[in-house]
Order: sequence, then C-alpha cells, then structure tokens
Amino acid sequence: MPTPSRAPALSKSRIQSGRQCEKRLWLEMNQPDAVEWGGAAQQRLDEGTRFGVLAQDLLGGGTLIAADHRQYPQALADTQAELRKSRELCPRLFEAAFEYQSVRVRVDAFERRARGDTLIEVKSTTTVKEEHIWDCAIQTWVARGAGRKVDCVVLAHVNREFVYRREGDFRGLLTLQDITHEVETKLPEIPRIVAKLKRVASGPVPDIRTGSHCLQPYECPCRSHCQTFELAPPAFPVDLLPHAADLVDTLRADGYLDLRKVPMDRLSNPRHLRIAQATRSGKPYVSPKLSAVLDALTFPRYYLDFETIAFVTPRWLGTRPFQQVPFQFSCHIEAGKGTLHHRQFLDLSGAAPMAGFVDALLDAVREKGPILVWNKSFEATRIKELARMFPAQEVALHALIERMVDLLPIYREHYYHRDMRGSWSIKAVLPTVAPDLDYASLEIGDGDAAQAGYLSAIDANASEVERETVRLNLLAYCERDTLAMVRLARWRPT
Repeated sequence: MPTPSRAPALSKSRIQSGRQCEKRLWLEMNQPDAVEWGGAAQQRLDEGTRFGVLAQDLLGGGTLIAADHRQYPQALADTQAELRKSRELCPRLFEAAFEYQSVRVRVDAFERRARGDTLIEVKSTTTVKEEHIWDCAIQTWVARGAGRKVDCVVLAHVNREFVYRREGDFRGLLTLQDITHEVETKLPEIPRIVAKLKRVASGPVPDIRTGSHCLQPYECPCRSHCQTFELAPPAFPVDLLPHAADLVDTLRADGYLDLRKVPMDRLSNPRHLRIAQATRSGKPYVSPKLSAVLDALTFPRYYLDFETIAFVTPRWLGTRPFQQVPFQFSCHIEAGKGTLHHRQFLDLSGAAPMAGFVDALLDAVREKGPILVWNKSFEATRIKELARMFPAQEVALHALIERMVDLLPIYREHYYHRDMRGSWSIKAVLPTVAPDLDYASLEIGDGDAAQAGYLSAIDANASEVERETVRLNLLAYCERDTLAMVRLARWRPT
C-alpha cells in the first residue's frame, strides 16, 4: 500500500478509530474503499440519526448548523457567525463546528451560558460508556482550543424507563448526565493521542493483524479487508472455544493457534474438553442421555419462534426504547408421532402488531402440551412484556412460559459436532443433523435480514409487489426455524 503524501484532518470519529486500531484509522483516511458497513450497522446508524434529530426538540430547540462534512469551512464560518450573536438571540447551537490543531469536531448541542459553555453529546444508548467519555473529551479539547470556555459536559442518552403514552409526546425520553469530571480526567491524554495519530495517518500502513481488538468497542468495518492479506487461519482455530477470551489469549501467546493441537491438559472446562475432543477426532459428541431426554417430551408439542423489531425511539404506544416487539411467529404443532401442521402470524401493516400477535398466539398454542423454543429467555421475555401490556390476557400469557421447554440447553449439554465451530445456535446445530434444511437457500436467512425486511415492507414508499415479496420471504424464514426444531426434537443418533 502507498504512503500518503499528506494527512487529512483528524476528526472525533477518526481519533476513536485510531484508538481502537491504528490500521483502521489509516485505512479510513487513506484507503476508504476498504471500509465495508453491513446492513445491520447502517440500520443502527440510521436509527441513531433519527434519535439525534428528535433530541434537538427535546433539548429545547436552537439553531442548526446545516452545512455537512463536505462543507466544513462553511460549517465553521456559520458557527462563528452564530456565536458572535448575543446569547439571547442564539442560546443553543446544534452541530456546531470547531477546529483546533487540524482536528475537526461537530458538537451535537452547544449551550451558551453566562459563565461558560455546556457541551452536550447525544447517544442512542441507555447508559454512559467509556467510549462516550472519550468522544466528549476530544470535543471539549477542540472547543477549548478554539477559544470556547467549556465548563460543563453532559451526555444525553435514552431513558430506558420511558414508556410512549401519548402520540407525538416524547418528553422524558432523554436523560441528561453530567460527565464533566470524567471528561476532565481524559483531557491531559488528548494531545499525545492526536500527535501520535497524525503520524500514523501520514505514515506507512501499520502492520497490525486482526484479532480481538477488531470487535471492541465496535466491530471494525475494515476487518474483512485486513483478513484478505493474512494467511488463512487454521480450519479450527482456538478462538472457537466459547466464553474463553483469557484462555484463548494464553494459548495463542504459547503458540497454539489450531485447536486440534492444544494438549488436553491445557483445558479444564468440560464443555471445552468436549469441543476439543470432537474437533480432534472428527466424531460428534452425543451423550447417551440425549435420546431419553427428547423421548420424555410429551404430545402435543408446539414448536415456537418469534421475529421482533426494536426502535430507539418507540413507534407504538405502550412500548419502550429498544423493546423487542414481536411482529411474527411460526408454530409447528405435532399432535403425535408423524403428525404435523403449521400456524403462523405476520403483520406488515406498520401499525402496532402486539394485540393481533397475542390473540393469534393464544389461539395457536391452546392450553396444554410443551412449547418448544430455542433459547427460552428470548421468547419468555417477550411474553412477559406483552403480558404487562395486555393485563386481560396476563394469566394466559404467563401460562405459556410455564409450558416452555428450551431445546438449546438440551443440545448444549448432550451434543456437539465440530462443524458447529463452538456455537449452539440453531443455525449451527441444524446442518449437522438435517443438512437438507438449508438456510442458505432462503432470501431472508437470519434475524438481521428479517428486521431489515420488515422495515422495508412497512416503508410508505414500498410497492405492493415489494411487500408481498418480503412477506413470503419472512414466512419462509420463520417457518424454517420451527421446522428445524421439529427435526432436532425427532433426531436420534444411529
């Protein structure tokens, strides 16, 4: 890769990229085609942007600096023009632009007070995180360097307790938290970080391999690009061991990259031992108790799976920020051995789907028989939320939870195939038992794609043909999940 002749200006986001990985910063600034944002990531960015616009109203309104990142000189000039006005005429700016030592920032909200300025950063999260404090520290350093007297720093984030009660009324959605002290502790480090990252940006591409840093605090959009220049990892790398970050780091440091070559005495966790043994031998681990556990499930059986959507800013009355609202379910009903029929629900109207979902669900699962799910906590939590929203059906809904049987821990305790690669997700287990049920053949093949499909279908600009296509794809995907559970409950080792 070439060495850049001149480093572009740094920004808050670029500095944060560099703090995570200097190679990510270099690529973002010098080889932007290496950056690949997935659909789910873009969806989260869009949600955050919508929340930021709403936050401007919730903060009391003000003057918006409209010039975008491509018009940064204009944004700087507009900001200074507004700041020359009296505080009475311009008490609050949104997207104020500041620059200091070739570092550029845009401040979500900038309030002018008699004794000093308040810098407000808006985040579409429910808590203050360490990276948020760094965001604010970078902005504060630049704003002060540009001549502003910032003496208060506030993080405005989502109030997780907010419930949307009245149409258009989002008062109470925003929580303001003073983080001035935390920011002040970071400020002395900023000049050193900026100087170092300027050298990185103007130098040769850093020689950094992919690793755990690619995922913290955010998944790096350059990861796939970087991996194309690295030697292919072993077929079964040590990081397949679940919930074992420290152990994996130790094994790597000791030269063990291939799980098949790790001495068994380096492993103590029974699950890790099973994974390693099955990976090394190529023979699946099947507990002698698995068949008996599955045989104990009585009839009728109801195989149930939900699809949900969550919004930062609640869309429907009675819902909370980030609440996973069910809009679809699939239910395969096995009355006895060899008998199977299917019930389903899907609402793509864009209206609140909860009431129709509850009625259809209670009608589908009747009053007796185990309800089989994969990862009970997800469906059970959704049902508890619905029970709070519909008190007349609370008892009936809670009764469903009592009937739930989770297939995930059964398979996690009694089965492992090396092709599962350390995962017991249904999409990892299914191909090792029923390879004919292939998610790859579906247009919608995972939860992120299902959410994206739902959003596209309820978009006012979607055509009827587009909605019908999404409807059929969503029905096929959710039905595949419950049919997968049927096959896994019926499977017996030969």
